[in-house]
Amino acid sequence: MKIKRILCVITAAALLASSLFSLTAYADDSLVYSEEYKSSPYYERLTAALSDSEGKSTMEKTLAAALSQEGYLNYATQGVDIEQAKADGLIWTGKELRMNAGKTGNTEYTRWAQAWIMGENENAQYLDCDWCAIFVSWCLYQGGYYTRDELKKYYYAYCAEPRIEFAADSWILAYDLDQKNVWYAPKAHHKLDSYNWNTYYNIDVDPYDMPYKPGGLVFVSWDGSGDYFDHVAIVTDYDAEEHVLTFINGNLSGKVATAQLDLDEGDVKNSDKIMAYADYDEIKQLEPRKLYSQYTDIMWDKSASSGFSFQTDSDSKVFSVYVDGEYMGSNIESNMILREGMVIIGKSELVNLEAGKHDMIFTFDDGELPITLTVTDENSLENKLYGDLDLDGKITVDDATLLQRAAVDYVRMTDTQTALADTNGDGRVSVLDVTCVQKYIAGFTSGMGKTGEIY
Repeated sequence: MKIKRILCVITAAALLASSLFSLTAYADDSLVYSEEYKSSPYYERLTAALSDSEGKSTMEKTLAAALSQEGYLNYATQGVDIEQAKADGLIWTGKELRMNAGKTGNTEYTRWAQAWIMGENENAQYLDCDWCAIFVSWCLYQGGYYTRDELKKYYYAYCAEPRIEFAADSWILAYDLDQKNVWYAPKAHHKLDSYNWNTYYNIDVDPYDMPYKPGGLVFVSWDGSGDYFDHVAIVTDYDAEEHVLTFINGNLSGKVATAQLDLDEGDVKNSDKIMAYADYDEIKQLEPRKLYSQYTDIMWDKSASSGFSFQTDSDSKVFSVYVDGEYMGSNIESNMILREGMVIIGKSELVNLEAGKHDMIFTFDDGELPITLTVTDENSLENKLYGDLDLDGKITVDDATLLQRAAVDYVRMTDTQTALADTNGDGRVSVLDVTCVQKYIAGFTSGMGKTGEIY
């Protein structure tokens, strides 16, 4: 059961909502399941398994989906001719060049990852890959563990580890398992030491004593070193007396198959191969911590030569960034400097944002930080007005509010905005400037300083 170190992985899975057991209910059903797969017995078995497990737990549904696929064969590794494979509904058309023994990823599960999650052409390079973690992700998807949007943010990944972040330019895999739901064997220390979590739970747990449950996830290092977690599978059973762990997995000699590990046997003792176990039915969320930074509002202009940065009180790395409720994608995180508590966003990540106010949420391992980002475009204005801090060409209550917060140093402004904020002309931004703007908005005829004048 040799598994390559590099795994092209899609993590976790998407929520099927009320149409979970009516698999053809999706408007873009062709992206979820290929026509070839829908003509195969495995689709029928999946449909029946999900119907039978309706009302059961997420782990039970996930396991039912996995067991329904037992025997699925990746013909690319078996020397079966292409036409026969097509006739059996186990590959999709137009992929003949991939049918060779040197490639492993020509499966329904990798096709799903590319077409449904990544939204990329099926001929893209990520198709040919070891697929144990993609299979687990597919099963979690069937079990309703994730929404599609949550899954999409992880795309593909480097290897089958539970929520590990590498350097900013590395691949990311995240089953998004809370650390209170992950149990680590002593040999996992090699990897744990490189993580950036603040707190670890369930450390140095003997693999014999891990709380294995049907449907849980087991992470394996085949050489027992713990240097890499290079396989992930779904637990079906554990005999605590005989020390035999049974699990179902993808990419086992090109198949979806059930396997057993007698923890007492093996050239490298099998108990040394188990690195971690995780369950996900009762997520024990860490107590959220509200993070702080110097600025709660940040002003950024499209004419700026760079992006912006700020320091927070977090001790961990940024895990995700959302703007107006939409995930910004792995690209922004890969281009950010993910130092402890430091956020640096480059100009290239901001230029496509429309001028106006945007709500940003930075998620760290130890909490969340909301930031209000106001994007301006001073080059689009023929004239700039004193008091118009958001550079929308008019002076409103929004400008007064920004100025109030800027006066107590809660807002980070550009140089131009700082100049426009000095409405009374005393060379600084203070509550006196706020009063000038408020009087202007209220229609006063005096005491407004330069508010409303052209800069």
